[in-house]
Amino acid sequence: MALGEFKKQMPNLALVLTSYPNHHLQEHELDTSGLADIPFGRGLMKEFGLKQDLIFLNHGSYGTVPNRVLRLQHEYNVEREEHPDLFYRLSAKQYVDKAKQEIASFINAKVENVMLISNATTGFNCLVKNYPFKSGDAILDTSISYGSVMNLTYDFTRRLRPDVERIHLEISLPIKDEDEIVAKYEEILTKHPNIKVALLDHITSPSSIVMPIAKLVKVCHSKGVLVFVDGAHSIGQLPLDMEALQADAFTSNLHKWCYAPRGSAFIWFAEQHRNWIHPPNTSWQLMHSLDMQFFDQGTRDHVSLICGRHGLQFYNALGGMEGVVGYTSKLAQDAHSMLCEKLGLERLDIPAAMEAPNMKMIKFPQFPNYPVTEENVWALHKALFGDSNIFGIIAPVQAFFYIRISVQVYNEMEDFVKLADILKTFLDKYTKE
Repeated sequence: MALGEFKKQMPNLALVLTSYPNHHLQEHELDTSGLADIPFGRGLMKEFGLKQDLIFLNHGSYGTVPNRVLRLQHEYNVEREEHPDLFYRLSAKQYVDKAKQEIASFINAKVENVMLISNATTGFNCLVKNYPFKSGDAILDTSISYGSVMNLTYDFTRRLRPDVERIHLEISLPIKDEDEIVAKYEEILTKHPNIKVALLDHITSPSSIVMPIAKLVKVCHSKGVLVFVDGAHSIGQLPLDMEALQADAFTSNLHKWCYAPRGSAFIWFAEQHRNWIHPPNTSWQLMHSLDMQFFDQGTRDHVSLICGRHGLQFYNALGGMEGVVGYTSKLAQDAHSMLCEKLGLERLDIPAAMEAPNMKMIKFPQFPNYPVTEENVWALHKALFGDSNIFGIIAPVQAFFYIRISVQVYNEMEDFVKLADILKTFLDKYTKE
């Protein structure tokens, strides 16, 4: 039976309505009163649910949701539970559309090319698993790609499409400049003309390197290679302009640097790729618009997606990129310099211009009791921070442990002075054993 005939015989049990008697969409708007008057630093801690005595230096992993956004999230949850059918069949789509519009405007994209998803990892799975590779084609990742992306390319080329080759670009420290990175891509794309898709990082994780993404898009396109950008850490930390970048697809999380609840992310794609992009699940909206297919992924919680726009409202109320990143990037730079100088530690060996604005890497010496293995990451972490009220993150990068500091508007220099004291005590003890 042809799919069209099948659809005629199958009623849409998940029909999304446009109206219903006596139903009115509620107005949920973020209360931003007084936000602009609160000075950045510890005074802003009261705006978040963090323990007030916690020195939290790892906002980059999971973020933390402002109390004002949490209150709105609760309001949506209450509305949904008051009448689940009308929320799912009518209100949710209209709320999601409002969030899409605000996010699209923030990244200078056409709203019809933006889909809301739960996570950047979801976005990359959609892209890689749906792209129409031919047998013998290749996909490119790198040694500093995010771990889940490397797992994706490994799994895809071995389990799902063993006829597609995975090509892995080694990028090692030190990095001299952007041109060195561009040259590496030029070389590998020339050497492997079967590469059809390059997976590029905007900001690498955990190493926090800002890649020369605009230059790399041009290089890849000159070789006939599509570019999918992992921008998980980008929105809210770097200016984004989808129309100017001209990548083929881009995905990012709003929970990291835009104050949204976890489960709020987007995927953007250039219009010419619409015909092969599909959402993770095939559900009730098959043969309807791509927008409807991404919206209706089965019964799920749309509220995190909806609250993406409220996270952006909080961000803008604090001063937008100029205000927020103006503060966090300077504090990150000053704290980075202070820690390295006071403790005699080294930075990640990259140009300062390639360091992420809000995240900085500090190289540890070798610890005899903690060889550099993934298994020792949390053993070292607990030994360093377990008895303190400080929480940072430790990551192995190319044979050394690094601490990554993530700076947010509720941090201030005194937080890093206390971190320096903890690190000095630990270094004095464990580098001498």
